[in-house]
Amino acid sequence: MFRTTLLLAALLAPLPALADVTARYGVDGKELVVEADEGGNSRVELAGKFAIIRRDGADYVVLYGKTGPKVFELQALATLFKAMLPKAAEKEKVQFGVEPGTAPATVAGRTGSVWLMRMLAGPEKDRKRHIEIVTSADPQLAPIGRIVARAADLALDFMAGFIPESTQFGATARGILAKGALLRIQPVDSGVPGKAVFELRSVDSAAIDPKHFELPGPVTPAEEVFGAMDGLARPDGGGKIENLP
Repeated sequence: MFRTTLLLAALLAPLPALADVTARYGVDGKELVVEADEGGNSRVELAGKFAIIRRDGADYVVLYGKTGPKVFELQALATLFKAMLPKAAEKEKVQFGVEPGTAPATVAGRTGSVWLMRMLAGPEKDRKRHIEIVTSADPQLAPIGRIVARAADLALDFMAGFIPESTQFGATARGILAKGALLRIQPVDSGVPGKAVFELRSVDSAAIDPKHFELPGPVTPAEEVFGAMDGLARPDGGGKIENLP
């Protein structure tokens, strides 16, 4: 459950950036690049896997494959998959909450506040764990923070199908992300910190090539995503999706 916060497969900020900024994050050994330009365009990319581009006020998902990239409207794709998810019944009383850490933390040279996301009610073994989340109020990172928060909002809305609202998981996560840009997410088990699963590596303020925010092809109807992916289990349990690039 703790790793579900990584479903930051990313969206793009609705507010304009003050200047071009690029942030690079380590995500489970891979690099996630988040870019925002001064005109409000944004791009989040996991190389060779996907990109999510916001341009002219609209969000698009780009899926990379053997036959080339496929472009979909993000909202249409999210609506399609969300409709397939069955609502999960809450089998046991589970509830999350947050408390501040005792000291600030520095990640990639940026100092941030530490927040502890804890399970207040639920299985005993899980209540011994928590997620340590570091956020920064650094103005330079504000555009990046909005992108990640928007991405998390979509992911949490999607996850609501199997994490009931009554757990306060979504509300707690959104509350933390509202405090600043994400610097790090790290699981802690019985007081022992684990390996960070999401961590800022660097920030660059160099000008971004406007071509980074261009769509690499025409927009494809959301329903055709099942023909653009292979080996991926359908969210409705209908077996595997064919023809993954």
